[in-house]
Amino acid sequence: MTDAPDHFCPGCGVARKSFPRYAWHFCNDCCEQATNGSGRQVECTNVSMSGGFQWRYVGTDDWTTCRGLYCYILNRDVYLTEAHFGGIVAQPLLSQYRATDAEGLFKSIDIRKD
Repeated sequence: MTDAPDHFCPGCGVARKSFPRYAWHFCNDCCEQATNGSGRQVECTNVSMSGGFQWRYVGTDDWTTCRGLYCYILNRDVYLTEAHFGGIVAQPLLSQYRATDAEGLFKSIDIRKD
């Protein structure tokens, strides 16, 4: 069996461990640079030890629980969401993507035009 190929963060290029489920994920340092369309920084975390996804603007107290967040990292369209076994994962969107899961209780939220 061969090792998985090397992975490099699409934001900063740092070498990272490869995960087949998240073939092109951002490193944690780049995830901390997530912003809305006007450059306002966001932070994300799990809702609890059992998972879930929530986000808020840095410096505010109000967490929003949702499926995921469409935003920017280093001026690139990205999608942040809960990783399979916990934690947060950010992956680039490969083309101009319009959120289609914007309805329902656990919708994804698009802040790229905010």
